[in-house]
Amino acid sequence: MHASPVAEAGKYSSRYPSPPRVHWGLLLAALLSAEALVFRFVPGAYRNFAVYAVAVAWPVYLCVWVRKIDPRSSSLYWAIASLVTGFEFLFSWLLWIVVIYELREELLEHYNRREPINLRLNWFLTLLFSFVYFQFELNKISRQKEAAREALATEPQDSVTA
Repeated sequence: MHASPVAEAGKYSSRYPSPPRVHWGLLLAALLSAEALVFRFVPGAYRNFAVYAVAVAWPVYLCVWVRKIDPRSSSLYWAIASLVTGFEFLFSWLLWIVVIYELREELLEHYNRREPINLRLNWFLTLLFSFVYFQFELNKISRQKEAAREALATEPQDSVTA
């Protein structure tokens, strides 16, 4: 006999931490606002570095979070390599593309194998919107896990019969 979907979701929700629950629109607004503040208040000599620092803050946070759910993940190493190579160097920006698709693969592996919720990520949307798109999908996963926890909490506990 198969377990209910709520029970399946509940089985994995306690083992792995929930994804960051930030609305993608709020994330995008925060990113654009921070970039606008950088352009307005940071002197020209430091502006490129400040823009780069603001742009990589959330992706690095997601890489650290993925490392919590899978210690073998390598996206954080690629992100660090991109940071070390420098913000004005073309190779650094190419490494960010590697970070985006490495993180995509790590999310797909985790949410289709270890915590099977059948996650699908469009490669084109990944390229265009990358971390905002990831956050959109992670927010849906977080809501599903929360609903599963609430359903398990309200589900009556059956006594064991002999």
